[in-house]
Amino acid sequence: MTPTLETARLILRPLELSDAEQTQVLFPQWEIVRYIRNAVPWPYPADGAFKFYRDVTLPAVARAMNGPGRCA
Repeated sequence: MTPTLETARLILRPLELSDAEQTQVLFPQWEIVRYIRNAVPWPYPADGAFKFYRDVTLPAVARAMNGPGRCA
């Protein structure tokens, strides 16, 4: 289990699928995407963050957490 880390100004917690909603609001801005346009579809799809979290990011985190030397 990944711990939540807190300071006076910041809270770092494990990524959750529900975080995709806020990412979707913030991410599809050309000023952000123009530097990574080869890796990000443009125009950014309405469900882009949700699908990326579901299909790429969260499975990668799960694999890393259960990798060699880790207990499931």
